[in-house]
Amino acid sequence: MSLKQEIASAFAEVGHKSLAADVLAQLSALSTSLHLQPSQLATAWEAHALTKGVDELDSGTLGGYRAALAKEAGVDASGVGKNVAVISGTGLGKRKPAPSGVTPSPANKRVTATPGVKANTTSRDGMSAVDSLTTPAGKKSPSSKGAGADGAGATNSAGAVITPPNRGAPKTPKYAERTNRGQVVASYNPGNLPTALEVLAEKSAEERARILTHRGCTVAPHPAATHPTASFRHMFAPLEKRSAALEERLTDMSDAICETHKIKSEDEEMIELMDGIKSEPGERKAWVPVGLPKQNEVLCVGRICNEAHEGRLNRASIRLEGSRQHSAGSRIQLDLKGLAESAGQSYSFFPGQVVAVEGINSSGRTMQASALLEGAAPPREAIGAGERLDYQHGSKFQDGAPMSIVSLCGPFTTKNNLDYDPLLDAITKISEDKPDVVIMCGPFVDGRHPSIAGGEPTIADGEGNEKKVSFEYLFANKISQLIEEMYIGDPDVRTQFVLVPSVDDAFLDAVYPQPPLEDRVPGIKVRRDKQDEFGRLGLSYVELAGREDEKSAKDGSAKRVHCVSNPCTLRINDVTVGVTSTDVLFHISSDECNANLPPGTRLSRIAQHLVQQRSYYPLFPAAKGASLDLSRMKDWEMPVQPDILIVPSKLNSFARKVLDTTIVVNPGELTKNTTGGTYATIDIHPAKKEELEEGMKKEQEDGGAAAQGSGVQDRVRVDIQRI
Repeated sequence: MSLKQEIASAFAEVGHKSLAADVLAQLSALSTSLHLQPSQLATAWEAHALTKGVDELDSGTLGGYRAALAKEAGVDASGVGKNVAVISGTGLGKRKPAPSGVTPSPANKRVTATPGVKANTTSRDGMSAVDSLTTPAGKKSPSSKGAGADGAGATNSAGAVITPPNRGAPKTPKYAERTNRGQVVASYNPGNLPTALEVLAEKSAEERARILTHRGCTVAPHPAATHPTASFRHMFAPLEKRSAALEERLTDMSDAICETHKIKSEDEEMIELMDGIKSEPGERKAWVPVGLPKQNEVLCVGRICNEAHEGRLNRASIRLEGSRQHSAGSRIQLDLKGLAESAGQSYSFFPGQVVAVEGINSSGRTMQASALLEGAAPPREAIGAGERLDYQHGSKFQDGAPMSIVSLCGPFTTKNNLDYDPLLDAITKISEDKPDVVIMCGPFVDGRHPSIAGGEPTIADGEGNEKKVSFEYLFANKISQLIEEMYIGDPDVRTQFVLVPSVDDAFLDAVYPQPPLEDRVPGIKVRRDKQDEFGRLGLSYVELAGREDEKSAKDGSAKRVHCVSNPCTLRINDVTVGVTSTDVLFHISSDECNANLPPGTRLSRIAQHLVQQRSYYPLFPAAKGASLDLSRMKDWEMPVQPDILIVPSKLNSFARKVLDTTIVVNPGELTKNTTGGTYATIDIHPAKKEELEEGMKKEQEDGGAAAQGSGVQDRVRVDIQRI
């Protein structure tokens, strides 16, 4: 008889006739890890059920039972042994006693021996850990009748103190038990606009059906972006190449800051004076190399760095480093007292930030700062009114209705299983609401998940048997298959998915920038039942789902899934969207130094740095786990100022406007430990048709010059909701 059959038989004897396959599998694992016989498991459950007042052993009650068993056995809930002595008579492992020089933890002080008497290593007068579970709380064992009225604090014949009965571990929130689903936790809606669903609901049934059936959306990488499009050889760059990349980054940003803020060099200023050109009122000082002593106010451009090389940046350790080209790599200290106290100007610094600082550097070693420029945003994209009119009111695109974008960010399953229930609920919601685009940021198969970190994830098949699977199998059967089933249920749905990888994905190279998702061996055709052997991700079946032939699936305009890089800059119709799945907000916030920031603006100020530094990851040195390939630093630059910037983070979810035109959205993670997280819905309303037509006439009169920006900040609504 197998172990599972013995467990089922033992539980049947105590009145539990049937056990679910997944519960039986976990009981089998408990029996093995805690060295308990099936009869001991069944007896312990009977007592636990009586104590807690529960009747059924299922996935909801198994957690409390497991925690109670583990606590009595001296191990944590995962089965990892603690620093405790062996409890005799139980067979719960062969753990060695704690060294005498180590102070035991509170969990280890179950038995305290009196001086000169050998401590009894059993609890409750010789009862084992399992036996202590079989005596319900509040009931006395036969040998403890001489104890006090409540049985607590009594001593046995050997003088050992008997601890109170186990009350069970605190209840961990479960995803299925959440009560706040659909709750809006943050929003951005300055124009008091309705949702896209509310707009469609107001239209007639015929018009609504026409819009849902015929409207389309173009999703493509931005033409100015230089993000990777295929896998590349990484982490082999020599020191000289990495150093050259950092120098190029510093000089490029210095030139951008000088150009944006109209800062001249000393040579240019001297030439203008010789030509008799006078400086205009309010014009900024000419910039000088970092470290050059000057008695008057000067302006220096350089990179912020930490003198300590370790620890968080602070006011005493801030240094400004100049380029090798102009300053020979000199570093000077920044004295920020005048900036923060006298001028009252707010500032926010982090290592790697390229800034322009105005002040006095009389010694050549310390600059007393009086003014600060934190960077220069990239140019906004110029889009003609005619093109915007076509996208926003053309029958092939928005057709006068709002464009809806949903942002989901991993992890997509809770820490206690690999069922991907939160993602299933999200896909169900998407199939009902039918948004235009769904942007999914990894990790899809989270390498930090307890069941994946070991390298051999195990899931239950249809018959309840456990089997080890590959990471690609998890993606194909938990991500691709859910999306495929949505299209099978409704082949005419126009929703498109954008998949952004993550450095935490177990089946991908942990390098930033990160190439798009692809099969382990791209381009080969295998039978579906053999795809796991070749590392197929199953995305090709999504394109075929519900379609009559393969030809329609290969039509570029009908593409359903777009695999893009991390980071990426996209053009969705006339809207520019920037996305990175790396938690750059958390990384910068962990090493930032600021002062005089208005209350509640710290996160938006950090997000603003990404735009001002023209980079999706401006922090250097990078945080642990970021895995930057410095030789490809240009591949994570921000080519244009995005209309929407999606930066998922474990920090508080928010949606705010920065630099007048960019809406920064942190949708949060779809799961939080063992319960649900949040996601974002972004509804972009069209501009008025009359205004766009008037803009077309004006552009024709001006010779076809397109206006910069698309005005998305005034016609967007963002809602961040709980799953």
